[in-house]
Amino acid sequence: MKALLLYSIVLPSLLFGQITNHFSHQDSKWHVAKTYTAATQEHPSFAATTTKIYGVQGDSLMSGETWFKMYSTSDSIFQNNLVYEGMTRAVNDLVLFIDTLNQMDTLYNFDLDVGDSVFYDLGNSPYWIYVEAIDTLLINGEEYRKFWFSEPAIYGFFQLNEVWIEGIGSIHGPLFPRYPRAFMEEMPDSLILSCSFTNAQAYYDHPGFSDCYVDITLGIENQEALNFNIYPNPVSSILTIETEQNCNGGIEIYDVNGKLIQSKNVDGKVIKIDVSEWENGVYFLNFEVGGRKVVKRFMVGNE
Repeated sequence: MKALLLYSIVLPSLLFGQITNHFSHQDSKWHVAKTYTAATQEHPSFAATTTKIYGVQGDSLMSGETWFKMYSTSDSIFQNNLVYEGMTRAVNDLVLFIDTLNQMDTLYNFDLDVGDSVFYDLGNSPYWIYVEAIDTLLINGEEYRKFWFSEPAIYGFFQLNEVWIEGIGSIHGPLFPRYPRAFMEEMPDSLILSCSFTNAQAYYDHPGFSDCYVDITLGIENQEALNFNIYPNPVSSILTIETEQNCNGGIEIYDVNGKLIQSKNVDGKVIKIDVSEWENGVYFLNFEVGGRKVVKRFMVGNE
């Protein structure tokens, strides 16, 4: 079975130190961008990117212990078409996982040292991958340990490229150790954590993505319809949206927890929104331009 077995599981005496553990909060969300080849005769080199959001919503009490329920969806505001993935529970430096068949395994052990190993089942063959290096990543003033793993001896031109961030999980998504896969080197093929959120705050932000939610499934020439600019970002008073094509219809703004903050009808290429009374934090702007749904992230705070 595709389970994560830790080489040496010992319940450490310390909690996650000073870092914020995403697996200990009900409002945590992970945006995972999948890039894959979507070639057509007109565009033989076109690569598509779509986003799946994993989020904790609700909990369950089992034998006196609280487990958080995890769901996934392609819905940008995490409200529709939720798919139940299982339950997680953080125990000191361990993250435990119960899948939809009620099988329990260890998902993460953030107390590993260099040289320690974890077991990944990549389908036909089991592999032990080793921690090659540990460094730190500064997020919101907190130092998170970052675990770099060795590459398994996979046949052909495939790589795992596995990295963990303490309290956040794999750079390929929170459940990747439970359902791992290898990626082809010579063509677009990746799962990348673009953003993570917890405690109503943004945490991890991948530098390769300008937005958390990416949905690119059109041909190159049609992407011109999606050219737009949002400024300033962060914003403390007036948010301005400029587009090359008219924005017609409704525009909705949600907070990081999926709560609708504002909804209004718009018509034009320049839209201004007063956010001076809003609480500081991350928000998502949803609207249509050129017949295509657009989701953009912005932050309310000091400019």
